[in-house]
Amino acid sequence: MHKITIPENSSSNCYDSIVYSLLKYHGFDHEAYNIKYFYTDYLSPSENIAYGIYRGKSHVNILKDIYGVDLVFKDRSEPENIFETISELLPDRPVGIKISPYHCFWSPFYRKAHYTHMLLVVGINSREKKYICFDVHHGSVGYVEVDFDTINQNHEKYFVFGFKEVKKTEPALAMEAIRCSLDNFDDNLDRKKAGMFDYFAKNDRGAIFPKNLDTSIPLINLTWIAEDKRHFPIALRYIESKTDSSVFAPIYDLLAVAGQKFLHLKTILIKYAISGVLGEDYLKKIIDQIFDTDALIVAQLRNIMGDVYK
Repeated sequence: MHKITIPENSSSNCYDSIVYSLLKYHGFDHEAYNIKYFYTDYLSPSENIAYGIYRGKSHVNILKDIYGVDLVFKDRSEPENIFETISELLPDRPVGIKISPYHCFWSPFYRKAHYTHMLLVVGINSREKKYICFDVHHGSVGYVEVDFDTINQNHEKYFVFGFKEVKKTEPALAMEAIRCSLDNFDDNLDRKKAGMFDYFAKNDRGAIFPKNLDTSIPLINLTWIAEDKRHFPIALRYIESKTDSSVFAPIYDLLAVAGQKFLHLKTILIKYAISGVLGEDYLKKIIDQIFDTDALIVAQLRNIMGDVYK
């Protein structure tokens, strides 16, 4: 059995928790992965209303650009025996599984809603005919035993941690990733503010929020975005520790404020989902503050990168 552990401050997002844990498992400086959480767009171009707000697009491939590794995905093939594939791969590495949490008995989405979820198979209990799986959503331990049939019959893809030209993690690579994101920052704040406001204020409330708010994708995404505002400073402190500096100090308070604003927005929307009453002026005020804070963070980072990390 592969002994995977969840690093401190790991994201609750299933994909990122797996990547973060695998980086630690393989001895990489996993903290640099948090560079991924510097983004400033929160609206999905998808026409599916359930995904109307999400964690922003990253303009860099952190795994490839900083670590020289990647997750290699393979689509489900009907003739394939996934049990044999897992059995063959497991001696060398854990095997990732993409599966809807609709089929996962420990998930709040179990038999309620379909959603993208990922977990790792780290071992096999042949006697009980169960896979030993690692999943950030399963308590503090992260391990759960899952019947063979649940995964064999319902998995959508499988994936492995692929090593190519493995790089030594360098602060310069992390800083270059920040520069790339800064270069791609969309400073049309009015458009972004209007887009987020329209999504919540003008769409049908019932279409955005299910009866069971624990399975509300927009609310979950808001929680993840707030978490990301706490996790990005981990990468900045990693850079500071490697360069013996404290240049990012002005950013930390702003990121904390940004995270609080998203949680505040989530609270407003929960009240709206329950009561049906939405204070549009107050909603607009919070959204304005979210994007104005982003603009301040970007301005500070540009100054730091220009003055210190030329």
